[in-house]
Amino acid sequence: MANSPTDSDPIDRLSNLPDALLITIISFLPIHIAARTSVVCRRFRHLWKASPSLALISYNLPRPRSKDFIAMAKRALLHRNPSHPLHSLCLEVSRCGSKSAIETVPSLLAKARSLDLRHLTMECFNLLDLLPILRIVFAINSLRCLSLHRIRNLGQYTKKIKFPSGIKLTFLRSLSLQSSGLDVADLNKLLSELCSLEDLHIDVRGTPRLVLSSQTIRKLKLIITYGSKKHDIVGLSLPLLESLHFEIKCCLGKMSHIHANVPLLTKAVIKLGDSYNVSTIDGLLNCISHVEELSLHLDAAMYAEHPIPILLESEKDVAHFHNLKHLDVTLCFHEHNLAAVIMMLHNCPNLKSLKLVDEIYFTSFERGKKGKDWQSKLPRNTDGNYPYVYFKNLHLKDNRNEVIKLLSKKCSSKS
Repeated sequence: MANSPTDSDPIDRLSNLPDALLITIISFLPIHIAARTSVVCRRFRHLWKASPSLALISYNLPRPRSKDFIAMAKRALLHRNPSHPLHSLCLEVSRCGSKSAIETVPSLLAKARSLDLRHLTMECFNLLDLLPILRIVFAINSLRCLSLHRIRNLGQYTKKIKFPSGIKLTFLRSLSLQSSGLDVADLNKLLSELCSLEDLHIDVRGTPRLVLSSQTIRKLKLIITYGSKKHDIVGLSLPLLESLHFEIKCCLGKMSHIHANVPLLTKAVIKLGDSYNVSTIDGLLNCISHVEELSLHLDAAMYAEHPIPILLESEKDVAHFHNLKHLDVTLCFHEHNLAAVIMMLHNCPNLKSLKLVDEIYFTSFERGKKGKDWQSKLPRNTDGNYPYVYFKNLHLKDNRNEVIKLLSKKCSSKS
């Protein structure tokens, strides 16, 4: 019986793949690994240089020195064949610790501009090094997505990012900024010039008053990592916004006021640390009471020993959520907060699902206590545990009344 081809002469399926597919596969590899494919055979010698996605990151190189970074950048980008477009570029050069590496960046961006660059990510830059480069970045008209992450001031706390005038990013749809040096007025000027911008992600630090305005943004992710020692104010004037992720990780002061003009908002995720008060939550919920999906994550660690109302003020009228279909609430569920959820249920006629998660916190002087010492007011879930509970089909009146009755019973119980 004759041997099959796989027994006598194995088929080299990799070599039978077209160049375009091989280049796509190689593009998922780190640049220093992709370069090693050039020794596989003669056909692979130059394929890695045609990758549509390129990440020049100093710490990925075998020896993170500036001359290694520059040599790799020249081979992968500056000497690239113009017939091979570059759609995605990631640059991170700060760890090289050399001025020569920074001086190479403008030539890299100029070359990328000629290669129809669509996505650009620049990370770990010093603000003083980045400012002269921004003029080149904002002249790359082919960009669809721009990310400036982990931009540091390194002692220059008063220095702010100043975006160049005459923006040419007419096709830019996504912008992500993570820096402690954002000037709010200059940022709003930039947003007014980006006529196609739909997706905005901002991680801002040390800004006491943040008011954003745009006529095009549909999706916003706003993270405040550190606020000021004064009362912080956030305002959003985004008439086309559909999705909002608003998060406060840490604030030195208090979030005293949040105002939002977002008439088309349908989905909202709100995550607040302990730098807020109950009236702030009330004001925010009234601004977004027309949403269809709402997720609230409220940190109540500082109130763990002496529970007080965190979600809603009981003496005030609760906003009506006529369009709300899915509600997800995470906080410490003592009687005050569970009563607030019951109040919301009465004003959500179209609610279909409700998920409640009890996030258990203990202050430093309570260390040593176990989870069972926290008297959660949530009923047991189907697993017999207290941390979370999920209800569905609440748009049916009987189901809704049953859940309200169950939660009311737990709210009035002593344990």
